[in-house]
Amino acid sequence: MNGIFVAGVWGIYPWGVRMSMDQGDYRDLWLVTAVFCAVTVLFLRMGTCAVVLRSESLLLINPIGSKEVRYDGIRKVVAGPGAALKIVTVRDESLVPVVFGGSLLDYRFATSELAATKIRERLPRKMKPVADAEPVKRTLVRPCRPADFVLAIGVVAAIVGGVMGAIG
Repeated sequence: MNGIFVAGVWGIYPWGVRMSMDQGDYRDLWLVTAVFCAVTVLFLRMGTCAVVLRSESLLLINPIGSKEVRYDGIRKVVAGPGAALKIVTVRDESLVPVVFGGSLLDYRFATSELAATKIRERLPRKMKPVADAEPVKRTLVRPCRPADFVLAIGVVAAIVGGVMGAIG
């Protein structure tokens, strides 16, 4: 869905470019390019969110960062009424994957409940005591090369638009 939206946004971009060029408004063209890039980055990052079930741990990939928790450090997994997934660790940390944040598909096909069931199947019968449980491993900013590339283009476009506004 995110890919379709990004393609649609960039599909109208040439029309906006032509309108701006016809009016001779090059500054706004650069700033609109920066805004389009920002929207694209948002949707690329949202589109790459996931919950990865590894052999010993669960990796939760959100738009900006990621978190990894071992299965023996998970207390419970709940699929909420709002089509959301919540993972609670033995240290009472709540992990909420953005990918199961209440999409329309989730309401129709109960993907959060399916994910919760798959995760519960991997949980050991006996969880670790709080003192022995490993803390959640966090990555504050995860790489997303396509989004980072588009972000760099957007920053350059914003700078060029700002410079053109200062000059003109």
